[in-house]
Amino acid sequence: MNILQEKVLSWYAREGRKLPWRETQDPYKILVSEMMLQQTQVDRVVPKYHAFLERFPSAKDLATAPPAEVLQYWSGLGYNRRALYLQKCAKEIVSAFPKTIEDLQKLPGIGSYTAAALLSFAFNKNVVVVDVNIELLYKRLFYPRKDVAVIAEENLPLRKSRDWHNALMDIGALYCSAKNPQCTLCPLQKLCASAFNAERHEETRVKKKVVPFKNSDRIVRGGILKLLAVKDGQEINLLFRALQLQGIEREKKLFSLILKKLEKDGLVCIKNKKVFLP
Repeated sequence: MNILQEKVLSWYAREGRKLPWRETQDPYKILVSEMMLQQTQVDRVVPKYHAFLERFPSAKDLATAPPAEVLQYWSGLGYNRRALYLQKCAKEIVSAFPKTIEDLQKLPGIGSYTAAALLSFAFNKNVVVVDVNIELLYKRLFYPRKDVAVIAEENLPLRKSRDWHNALMDIGALYCSAKNPQCTLCPLQKLCASAFNAERHEETRVKKKVVPFKNSDRIVRGGILKLLAVKDGQEINLLFRALQLQGIEREKKLFSLILKKLEKDGLVCIKNKKVFLP
């Protein structure tokens, strides 16, 4: 274990990626990065992160902004509900930022992973953070063990949570990809039970059935929110027609169901056959 910790941390000190959210310990700015990074690639997030914080440099700035403007600055990241969850979080952290897993999970849109990530990256707390890259890395390093949560607890270096998890994410992203791991370049190859073993690589890979974006509800949800960000308070029929003109074709019944789901999620309000941002 000590050898693994030394290898990982020394590699990170030399080779770790230089990312803007790693240059701050401001919990608000790290919250912004964590919400943006959910299911979104790093290279897409970096420019949006800079632009977003230039417009909303503090939780107070974000909390008091019009939702339409927040969505405009979020546009291009997808999963637009994250933008409105983030704004709701900002309203609750203006006075004080929570510092426990339990209190953080009371914030809108914050699950167990994001809560742990905030404690690690903002406060360097001794908490375990396991994203998909870290999970895969642990499974391959400690093959055939599958108890990732236990492995993570056993290997967490005290008072170095921030650097440790950043390092594991980098090694996972740069070398230990799901389909084509780069074992010859990986700094942990001599410690890895799956190095150069294609059968183990395939066995540890999580295979997910992905629905093409053009066939998913996300494109409809995102399209509706983008239209409302340009002009709030539009008639339902006009929204439906506007999406059709963009090539987003859905049956009217399915469109209505998606609209009701947006309302249930708190992302829109429907009044007198018109749709508004919250």
